[in-house]
Amino acid sequence: MKAFSWNYYKIIDRYEATVVGQYMGHTHQDHFAMMYSEEPDHHPTNFQFISPSLTTYSNLRPSFRVYTLDGNHQKSTYRPLKSETWLLDLDWANEKNETVWELEYDSVSAYNLTWMVPETMQQLYERFEQDWGFFNKTFLKYKFHLEQPDKPCGEACYKNNLCEMITGRSRDPTICKDISLDEQEEFFLQHRMC
Repeated sequence: MKAFSWNYYKIIDRYEATVVGQYMGHTHQDHFAMMYSEEPDHHPTNFQFISPSLTTYSNLRPSFRVYTLDGNHQKSTYRPLKSETWLLDLDWANEKNETVWELEYDSVSAYNLTWMVPETMQQLYERFEQDWGFFNKTFLKYKFHLEQPDKPCGEACYKNNLCEMITGRSRDPTICKDISLDEQEEFFLQHRMC
């Protein structure tokens, strides 16, 4: 995984002016990962939307995400303007024999994002980094589709989630230097779904 991840990172870095969105899945959780330039200024070049899943798991509700893009007009950028995450209460649906999708949140209301570009996603990351309460109230809640988390994210949880947000490539020793690669890997393995 490491070699592929590092090569992919280089491709995104090289084509940062062309690639306007990366839409991922597989973790079954709701989060994002920043990618940064290989150049000395280390500016944000792109980010990965990592969407939740329709797959049912214990303690996770089936969900999907819809993106609104700046598209199909003469000066279109095709950049994402907004995302919406929709949830299904499977217990209720089974009991009532009816499927009703509920809007969990949208990026404009939850995070005050009106333009989803690397710079604004970096600002969102910095807000999470500076405001642990905002992180618990929004990101942690949405990552696991909780009404309210049972308990706030502790220090190790907080640091590892922040690290995960800025680690767009696998096993990068230059990022999150205060957390060892083994600790990062252990955190990932504890929170992966498949």
